[in-house]
Amino acid sequence: MRRVSVLNFKGGTGKTSLSTNLSYALALAGKRVLLVDCDLQRNASSLEQDPGEGPTLTQVLKGQASLVQAVRSIRPNLDLIASDNDLDTAASHITSTGARAYYILRNATKQLAGYDFLLFDHSPSYSPVTETALLASDEMLIPCELAPYAVTGLLDMINKLTEVLNGLDHEVSITGIVPFKLDQRYSMTEIYLSSLKKRFGDLVVHAVRTDATISRAQSLHQTVFEYDPRSKAADDFNVLAMLLAKEKISA
Repeated sequence: MRRVSVLNFKGGTGKTSLSTNLSYALALAGKRVLLVDCDLQRNASSLEQDPGEGPTLTQVLKGQASLVQAVRSIRPNLDLIASDNDLDTAASHITSTGARAYYILRNATKQLAGYDFLLFDHSPSYSPVTETALLASDEMLIPCELAPYAVTGLLDMINKLTEVLNGLDHEVSITGIVPFKLDQRYSMTEIYLSSLKKRFGDLVVHAVRTDATISRAQSLHQTVFEYDPRSKAADDFNVLAMLLAKEKISA
């Protein structure tokens, strides 16, 4: 099972768009996927159009429910561990409990069977929940908005993340940097993309083009594949899914 964190310590970079649409694209390709919403804003959880009762990530992190008990089936081949508005209480619990609590997700995911991919959708705010999910991950995908100072911001984030992971004595490899909001109508967008590729080379993978389909689908609690399977965004997320499904992602 591939365990992948989707994160960037900056808001508006496309983390949830990437997590939800990539998860569903992989599911459509026949992969079994578990999506874990690690953000108290619970945007990824909105894919569950008719939320039911049951444990959330908060209860799992506080030791009140097992990971398996919190699994919800939301699409064929796609399951969800939902978040809730009390996730910050889980962060406090992790801090007060200590080392054992930080490893609860890592230990729990080792007991999971039947999944090809486990994707963690992270909050832009770094917290103990972030560390707990990172400790349960082996890889990371980093969405990066094509905007001024994108490279500088990404370097700062990677440096901070490297320092944190060194402190945790845990390695999480960068599987890919995903450029977001590629708009070929504007010359500066191409300049930002070139700058990103110059600094990070082959780590920069297929870009997601600017497409209103993404926000429209989210407003209806859908993926782009359900809202408009012929959209540019659907094409881009499908390419990323095919790349990720390979042993190693590459441009």
